[in-house]
Amino acid sequence: MLTKDVKDVGNAGEVKEAKIRAAAAKRESKDREEAQALADEIGNKTVVVRLKVGEEGKAFGSITNTDIAEALKAQHQVEVDRHRIALKDPIKTLGEHQVTLHLAREVDAAINLIVTRDR
Repeated sequence: MLTKDVKDVGNAGEVKEAKIRAAAAKRESKDREEAQALADEIGNKTVVVRLKVGEEGKAFGSITNTDIAEALKAQHQVEVDRHRIALKDPIKTLGEHQVTLHLAREVDAAINLIVTRDR
């Protein structure tokens, strides 16, 4: 609540927190809509990354969320913050993997990640 009149803000006795909450809710709603549009665009897309593997099938290195973000940008022209890519541990095996992207609160998308042998 304002204790005195403030130019371009409000008059004494007005509660401004409600306006701040409304603005935050509007911004969150807009962010959620943008995230949902991105989720619809990239949902169930396939991304291929290469992993160096020795003759005995042992991986040299691993696939991280940074690698996946770079592959999404290169293959599908979609930029996703690497922190939005949910990987418990780096991927060290060849084959197909499901990877979840947490784009916003209550907005997730899944992509198919194919890890192939780097020649």
